[in-house]
Amino acid sequence: MIMTRLIVVLLITVSHMQAGIVSGTVRDKDTQKVLPNVNINVLESDFGAVSDPYGNYKLEIEGGTYQLEFSMIGFKPIVENINIQNKSVKKDIYLESIILELEEVEVQGIFSTRLGNESVDVIKGKYIKDLQKNSVSDVLRTLPGLDVQFAQPNGRNVNVSIRGSSDYKPGGYNNRVLVLLDGFPIQIPNSGTPDWSSLPLENIARIEIDNSPTSAQYGHNSMGGVINLITNKSNSGVIKLSGGTYNTGQLSFNYGKNTGSLSIGFTGLARQSAGHRFNSDDQVTRLNTYLHYADKKGRSYKLNLLSAISMNGHPGFDVSPSYRRSDRTSSYIQLHMFYPLSKGMSMSHSIYLNKFDTQYYDRDDTPDDKADAERNYKDMSAGLRSEMLLTKWARWIIMAGSDFGFDQSKVSVFNPIYDDPQQFTFGGFIQSKYSIGNGWSMGSGLRYDYRLVDPGNKYIKRVFEHVTPKVNLMYTLKGKRAFTLAYSTGFRAPSVSELYLQHASSYGLTMQGNPNVRPESVSAIELKYEHPHSKELTWSGAIFHNSYTDMIDFVYSLPVIAVNREGVTGTGSELQCIWSPLPALTIRSEYSYLNMTDKGGDPILYRSKHKASVNVAFEVGSYKMSTFIHGWSAQKYENFLSHEYETVDDKILFPIEELPDQVLVDLNVNKKFKLFDGNLSISNVFDMEYELIQDFPMPGRAWRLTLTKTLK
Repeated sequence: MIMTRLIVVLLITVSHMQAGIVSGTVRDKDTQKVLPNVNINVLESDFGAVSDPYGNYKLEIEGGTYQLEFSMIGFKPIVENINIQNKSVKKDIYLESIILELEEVEVQGIFSTRLGNESVDVIKGKYIKDLQKNSVSDVLRTLPGLDVQFAQPNGRNVNVSIRGSSDYKPGGYNNRVLVLLDGFPIQIPNSGTPDWSSLPLENIARIEIDNSPTSAQYGHNSMGGVINLITNKSNSGVIKLSGGTYNTGQLSFNYGKNTGSLSIGFTGLARQSAGHRFNSDDQVTRLNTYLHYADKKGRSYKLNLLSAISMNGHPGFDVSPSYRRSDRTSSYIQLHMFYPLSKGMSMSHSIYLNKFDTQYYDRDDTPDDKADAERNYKDMSAGLRSEMLLTKWARWIIMAGSDFGFDQSKVSVFNPIYDDPQQFTFGGFIQSKYSIGNGWSMGSGLRYDYRLVDPGNKYIKRVFEHVTPKVNLMYTLKGKRAFTLAYSTGFRAPSVSELYLQHASSYGLTMQGNPNVRPESVSAIELKYEHPHSKELTWSGAIFHNSYTDMIDFVYSLPVIAVNREGVTGTGSELQCIWSPLPALTIRSEYSYLNMTDKGGDPILYRSKHKASVNVAFEVGSYKMSTFIHGWSAQKYENFLSHEYETVDDKILFPIEELPDQVLVDLNVNKKFKLFDGNLSISNVFDMEYELIQDFPMPGRAWRLTLTKTLK
């Protein structure tokens, strides 16, 4: 017994001899004021702390040498080497404040510090590259929380839905998701959807996805969330050559040069493919160039020019092939300026001009009974956005700004009684993030929107106004794990197509806008938890509830017309996990659940209740292999091609049918050679037959071989 006690005492003594305490106070280097809520992380571990309301911190650590990182928004992070051996170490820290440009307030760790985002997924360029897809829309279809419908992966018409916010319907794609390129809006005014063929997948560094309504910051068209495509500023050159199934050939290049304060870059792509079925061919040529200048006073200027020419076939339904084709030229001019006003205060301006010219016409071999008139679309969009960022205070970051926009559509499928509809838009907003202390922080935002829609020819102008608030409360544990409770609202004025469309389709439906349709809105609440369990394992989970009011939809009637739904709700959950049990092995898995209902009892179309994916990537010597498995449950749709339907009060009741559940498998094999990298990509390995939209069969098994040469 005595010996046992002696051993216990000895162990306790040794334990205390090996442990130590490091503590101190964190201050602003210039003002000497204490800094609360500073993240203190022990690098290469899952251990950390947060400074208290008086700037004090304390860590009890086993003996050894450690690297402690001290970081906080608005201050330059520093790393201190600490040696603890049976003693307490006193270490005061002084952080240097820095001027922050908004694009630098990015996701850090596993949760967002960006003012506008409470629920953000960041898809890095490496993962995008490993997927080996041919288009941005095809990449988005693999991502968590997103549903993407298209007639073909490189086709003209694409619908993107986040958490069930949008669906496919004849008459419009009802896009409620705002797509940005380096923070600039790129939507075509008449439809609210981007030109997907113009988006430079070959130069995407990462994709940021905000899953919640973001109208409090971005206004119209963002009530379903935001997708921001961030391009790369490289300092080297890359040439890619690929070819594969369906006579597909593609050549792309990417070159960038950084010389001190000046950066310049060029990217380009030429692609053509015969397509996987009749009249589904595509051709695209695009060129992107940028010039970026930054001086020693913190001022920066960036000019980006992007132009794309695309030619697409429109295959139509499988039972009724189409002979229609379209050519489109898209041009973007984007100018961004940033400059500090004073210490802790900066200003930025973004100016853009987008033009889209599209022509629809018949093939030369079109039968007489399939011929359709030529149609032209000329869209122009211009805007200015200004933002002021305040980082003067240790606890509080504030961003305030305004934006102006002008859109014009000269579209032959609009009702001819109108004359080139125009939109004038103004928005003013304020966003803030406040560090309460002890790991707590609160974000808030408020925005006012005004939109004037002028159909021309002295017809009644429509004015849409809305005030959109948001608020979120976040708690971080040990500077990393994050609990977020967010309430956000969204707002969308109807697109000009939903107001003024008049078009007879080739498959027998006449579609018409409704100049009296009301704007739609959504209220959303979300609870999210993000946990970096270890360096090898990170996971997160979220539950949400969205309630839509006056959701705009095209209903089947005579004619098909845009109306407001009585009310729609969506409840769901999401789970993501990234696990690297070995240095050469990474497993990424995702699951999402969505349940949507309509108060009026109408069916909710093209929303799967369950979606899941698993990506397994591993390396063996000079080989790198990955397998991507993704699946979704059944989706309901109205079979508007059926001749067996009923008509009740001018409303057509088509049969409700289902697209079956599906599981697809893709495979990628990469091999490094001395002079180049080789990749073999096989999609739909088991040659499954499936559709994303009624009667639009998707490609079967397809392969592609890519050779990449990097120029130093």
